[in-house]
Amino acid sequence: MLAALGIVLLVAGAIVLFAIDWSADGVDLVAIGWILMGGGGLSLLVAMIQGAGSVSEQRTVVGKHVVGEHVVDSDASGDGRHVDELVGADGFRPRRSS
Repeated sequence: MLAALGIVLLVAGAIVLFAIDWSADGVDLVAIGWILMGGGGLSLLVAMIQGAGSVSEQRTVVGKHVVGEHVVDSDASGDGRHVDELVGADGFRPRRSS
């Protein structure tokens, strides 16, 4: 969400700074353009910092199918790999022995 806001602010600031050739008393469009672009850059920076701190493996359940007496969850992990895990009839995953 912050990344989208940053992009919008950067584009709006660039338009105000470079494309608008209008002037009014007491309004400095050059300063407004730079302020908008600075706010957009700051928003993108914060979005990148937040995104780097929340990197984790995410799984999306694609579907379930039955194999013998077990239900198999077909998942797509966050890195795009396909993962199949056995799930017992009670809905719990069996424990792995060490």
